[in-house]
Amino acid sequence: MKRVSVLLAAVLLTGVVTGTAAAERGNTPDWQPCEPDSPVECATITVPVDHTRPWTGTIEVAVARQRATGERAGTLVFMPGGPGGSGVDRLLAGNVVPAAVAERYDVVSYDPRGTNRSHPIECDANLVANLPNVIPGTGARLADIQEYARDLGTSCREHTGPLLDHVDSVSVARDIDALRAALGERKITLYGRSYGTLAGQMYAENFPHRVRGIVLDSVFDHGLSQSTFITTQAAAGEDAFAAFANWCADDATCALHGQDVNRLYGDLWEQSLRGELPVPPVALNQNTLNKLYGPDWAGLAEQLKGLAEGAPQTASARTAPFPVAAFCTDHRVRFSSQGEWLSLWRKQNAAAPVMRTHFALAVVSLCSAWPAATPNPQHRTDADDAPPILIMNSLHDPATGYAWAKDVHRQLDDSVLLTYDGAGHGVMDRTDCTRAVFTDYVLARETPRPGTHCPAG
Repeated sequence: MKRVSVLLAAVLLTGVVTGTAAAERGNTPDWQPCEPDSPVECATITVPVDHTRPWTGTIEVAVARQRATGERAGTLVFMPGGPGGSGVDRLLAGNVVPAAVAERYDVVSYDPRGTNRSHPIECDANLVANLPNVIPGTGARLADIQEYARDLGTSCREHTGPLLDHVDSVSVARDIDALRAALGERKITLYGRSYGTLAGQMYAENFPHRVRGIVLDSVFDHGLSQSTFITTQAAAGEDAFAAFANWCADDATCALHGQDVNRLYGDLWEQSLRGELPVPPVALNQNTLNKLYGPDWAGLAEQLKGLAEGAPQTASARTAPFPVAAFCTDHRVRFSSQGEWLSLWRKQNAAAPVMRTHFALAVVSLCSAWPAATPNPQHRTDADDAPPILIMNSLHDPATGYAWAKDVHRQLDDSVLLTYDGAGHGVMDRTDCTRAVFTDYVLARETPRPGTHCPAG
């Protein structure tokens, strides 16, 4: 199971004014071109490790800015996903928002604390590379996973220090407010995708009067129990795979056209359990789900066909940050026994009879013994004082399922849900329709009518 921990990365209230106060005391970014001739500028801001006890130490958070191309109206902060995504890299890769928005708004982003250029969590490399078996039925034991989690977390603390307890999304939201103050903005517009939508919800909850508007694209639901989180995440992956299977049955260009795709995946799963594939079961699951994010249905068909025919696999060899630290500070997980853990395994199997699992179960299992604080445990977002919030989600999202979007919509009283009637993770830039809804909201604070759908592109 050595490769699984690398793959998992592809995956996942007091003292509110302290970060702002620190910024207002002279935290102005020293903007410089990120790269020669680049239109994107880079800088850092200084923030407390612990916003509730700012005297205990600070870190530098990397930030980036692309100035408005026309008459400037304000600042839009892009909140990257992950955990582990880089907002700096995203700005360097090109426009984050439609051209009409980029014309009027400075687009600013950051590398979240504990990742990339912002004091990344450092852990023992050998431990990171050797995740224990996490699949019941092949000898996996919760006690072994928890022992590994304690050892790994201890090594992370040794190499990283006290930041390990403060990489939660509320702390990220307070960093965002420190950035707002450093930019001299009274209010900001925020746009988050995937796990970045949790930072957006926490910003709306803690700083509602600093919000001009918020777009939550492919929204993370923080109000779920550990059981509901896992079963709904597994169901989302199952639904996305079903959309792929239907396409493959209908489209002759699919490399598996004419085959029973569900049965083929099941055969691959059984081979992986027996050690007959170059990827273990959780890696098979994640490699499959990763292709559903785009979605890259043609690529997934080729990938599964290659596995079935014994072709070498290279997708599982890539490296990425280990995301468990940030996720565990946002989620309090407890298992009373091996039996309770196995019961959850069976529930997610029932929710995903074809896919069997979702790789998030491994992360949740690790969090059950993670030796760090959980300052932002699961709760329903309370942002009643924030302005209307735009939620965007696809019907067939393998990571943040449509059920999550409907639940977050219910939590946020003045929110409006825009449904994209297609597949994939990330909605804003799918079609002219989704871009227009986003643009109208950011520029004019116009929300679509309740129940609005954008057709699949």
